[in-house]
Amino acid sequence: MARPENRSDARPLSLTLPTETFNYLVLLATLGKLGRTENEVATHILVREAYAMIERGFHEKRIPSAEPRGDEP
Repeated sequence: MARPENRSDARPLSLTLPTETFNYLVLLATLGKLGRTENEVATHILVREAYAMIERGFHEKRIPSAEPRGDEP
């Protein structure tokens, strides 16, 4: 599972998720996919995605601001 190598480096984080997302994490945990609990599954997914974003240099990419549509001031 994707976790910090040294557990003492871990920091707590609280999330509020849509019900459907939470239920899917519960399903994955029930099936033993990516962890035993919904929290372990969420941690695995979040850490994996954060590392992938670092690898892709996401933090260096410029995200263009939304251009106003014709019906907006």
